[in-house]
Formats: sequence, structure tokens, C-alpha cells
Amino acid sequence: MKTYVCKNCGYIETKESLEEDYVCPKCASSKESFEVFEEKLAENEIDAIIDSVIEDATINSKDSKIINEIEEEKSIRISEYNPAISRIPEKCINCGQCKKTCENIVNLRYDLNKCKEPICISCGQCILNCPTGALTPKYEYKEVKEIIDTNDKIVVAIISPAVRVSIGECFGLEPGVNSEKKLVSALKEIGFDFVFDTAFGADLTVLEEVAEFASRLKTKKVLPQFTSCCPAWVKYCEIYHPELLDNLSTCKSPIGMQCAIIKSYFCEKKGFDPDKVVTVAITPCTAKKMEAKEYTLNIDYVLTASEIELLLKEEEIKLPDLEDKDFDQMMGESSGAGVIFGSSGGVCESIIRTLHKIVTNKNLSKNDLRFENLEGFEGIKEAKIKIDNYYVKVAVVQQMENLEKLLENDYYKNFHLIEVMNCKGGCIGGGGQPLCQIPKLDEYRLKRSKGLFDIDKKRAVRSAHDNSEIKMLYKEYLQNPLSEKSFKLLHTSYSDKSNLLNNK
Repeated sequence: MKTYVCKNCGYIETKESLEEDYVCPKCASSKESFEVFEEKLAENEIDAIIDSVIEDATINSKDSKIINEIEEEKSIRISEYNPAISRIPEKCINCGQCKKTCENIVNLRYDLNKCKEPICISCGQCILNCPTGALTPKYEYKEVKEIIDTNDKIVVAIISPAVRVSIGECFGLEPGVNSEKKLVSALKEIGFDFVFDTAFGADLTVLEEVAEFASRLKTKKVLPQFTSCCPAWVKYCEIYHPELLDNLSTCKSPIGMQCAIIKSYFCEKKGFDPDKVVTVAITPCTAKKMEAKEYTLNIDYVLTASEIELLLKEEEIKLPDLEDKDFDQMMGESSGAGVIFGSSGGVCESIIRTLHKIVTNKNLSKNDLRFENLEGFEGIKEAKIKIDNYYVKVAVVQQMENLEKLLENDYYKNFHLIEVMNCKGGCIGGGGQPLCQIPKLDEYRLKRSKGLFDIDKKRAVRSAHDNSEIKMLYKEYLQNPLSEKSFKLLHTSYSDKSNLLNNK
């Protein structure tokens, strides 16, 4: 079997070949608009996957947490207002895999007879686990390309850490290969005016989040502090656990912070009108599309890694053949700590590195920078970190089913700091990553994660507080973490959305 992708709308067709008179069911493009994915599915492999999916869905049907209005409808309902995910109806076989993913991995629970709209946190795990390619991100790359081609806006791209170790897969490279400089070159060739590193935004997040954490420790108020980098987790918290909203860090995500700085500090330094600047986040995450629409309006567009694959191939750009180019200055420098934000445990490790500096006025030694017991795919990881004369108890949680286990009997109250990521492996397993065969998901996640920690190991600067561009930003503009300007630009608030579960 071969997998064909429509270059005009992203529609995916899995067939041995396309008939001469074949037209795209989604946009009516001709056969010539389709290209073959470089990674082919083995003979009968898709059928075997579908068979196993149907069997699994049948076995688990009695454990339903999501109640559809129509019992025969095994798939999840995708609202027309969903900002992140689309379904191609012609591809859906009603196998129920998406619903089981939402129920058992993402841990969504709702009754469509009570809700006006289906509950979705936009994580995109359903996309990765759909055996027929019926689910896709909501594509925005054509709109971005039109803005670039119009040439009356200043278009700025920021590349998330997890994309640099996945985008090469689309061009025959191994998962985990660092393609950041090739991707910068590709985006410049497409026409982006500036390309920055989102790991800079991650470094900025570390400084603000550590300051907030230190303040909470000092006043002994509202602990533990939960991280707020993952928009899917934030929305899950607002819907299912509004009692935890005061525990949630007020920090925007790294992308949210960086886009706020682009629209303020960067524009002031360059003399640009902020209304003329368009920010485009290149992410592994479909939930960032939801974040841009509902939480952080300074993010103008979000393109997933899978969208970038389509854009590059549509533009006939072969990533491995390009010369290396560096990120643009002012927001192009990042520490190793900023890069490992893309893997489970990385946020917690990065915070510890800077917290140690604040408490002891010394950096951790090179051999002590890694906390490998906080890394990997285990659902809940715990550690007791000694910093000077203090002990900080931390937990790292991935996937909402594991979060619920941590919350049982108030066990979470044993910790000072808890990192939460919705997707397995963290951002490297995001719903916007390039697709691979479902049985290989863990293998790809593992290699991508290793790729990020390898980048960290090779960086001369490995802690956020040592990033010279971050230091300059505070000196020239923000003054200090949690300053009035910092709080206005880089922090946010949350709201109780539990009414969505019973919103007749």
C-alpha cells in the first residue's frame, strides 16, 4: 500500500495506486496534485492495524467515558469550531480508536447529551493514533504562505525544540537528527523575514517560573506549583480540576512569552509597527493552535511539524540538501535547558538548574546537570533534590490518566513542583509531529527525546540564566523576573471552565 497526500489541502489517501480520473474528495484537485509519502506502508500492514484497532475498540466499549448521542457512533465528534483538529469524513471507518485514545490516554469524560459541544483539549493524540489518516491538524500553512507572498508584512517564525529533531524524518533522516539549521535555511528560502528559536522563549519561561516558584516557597503559599507550558494540560485543568487553578503557574508558555516579546521589545528595537508583524510558531503541538485562538492572541499562526512537511514539499524544498543557517540574533540564542523543554522531565530539570543558582549562587557542576530519573516514558516520576540545606520534592507527569493517579488521595500535596505534559514523552510526542506507523510511535519518541538531550549535552551554555540574550532582554527592557512589565507581558490568568461539561 502507498500513502498519497494532496499538496493543496493535505488530504491523505491510502491505496496501491490512484486512478487516472481520481479527484481529491476534500478539495477536488486532480491526481497530479498528490504526492507519495517517502515512507511506504508494508503490504497489508494498514489492514492489520485497522483490524487490531476495531478489536480493541470492541473489547473496551463497555468502559466508555465519552457518551455520544448516537450509540452506533464510535468515533469522537469534532466540532466545527475546533481550532486545532479536522476530520476527513471519507477516510473515517468508525473504528473507535480516536474515542478510545481520548478516553483512556487523554482521560476525557463527557456526555454529549449534556454538553453543547464535544470536549476537546486539542492535543491531537487522536491524529497520531488514527489508522486511516482521517484526522488531521487544521491547516493554516497556505494562509501563511499567502501573507509571505503578498510581501506587505514582516513574518517571523519561531521553531520549537521538538520540531528540530522530527522534521528530518519527512526527508529520510533518522528521528532525533538535529535539523535546526537546515530548517532555518528552508524557512528563509520560503520567505520568512526572521527565524528565531523558541528555546529562547523556554529560557525566558525558566527565569519567570523559577522566580514565581521561589516566591511561593518563601511565602509557603499555594504549593505545589504546577507548570503551565502545555496548553492541553492547562485546558484540562480548567475543565476537570478548577480547584487546582491557583496551583498553576501564571507563566505563559514559551511560545506565548516569545510572541509577546516579539510584538513589544523586538518591534521597539527594530522600529517596526507591531501591527505589521506576523508571528508564526512552528510546533510539534496541535494544542498550540487552540492556545493561539483562546489564550495568547500575540500568536498569530501556528504551523505543526506535519504542516511544515507539506509546505516544504509543496515548495519542492529538499531539507537535507540545504546549507546550514543560524537563527537570527536577538532571540536566536538558547541554552541546553531551553532545548530540553521539548521532552518529558526537561522543564523540571531546567527549573532545578536555575533554582540551584539562585539559592547557592553557583551553577551545578557539568556532571550534575542531568536528572535521568526524571526523564523517560514512565507516567509518574519523582525526585527529592538537595539544594544547599534545602530539599525540593518534584514530580514529572505525562498523560492525563497518570495525572489523575497523582491526584488520588491528595498525593500531589507531597511535592513542591510538578511538571505536567499531556503527551507521552512530552512535546516530542505531540499531535502535530510528522506521522509514522502507529506501532513505531514509542521508538520515534525515544529517538527524538535522545536527540534533544544530545543537543543539551553539546551546548556551551546549559542553563537559562546564562543565556546572554536573555540577560540583555532583562537589562534593556524587563528589568527583573516578575517585574511589572514582565508580569504584564509574560504572565496570564485562568478561568473555571467546568460548566462545559453540563452546558445545555
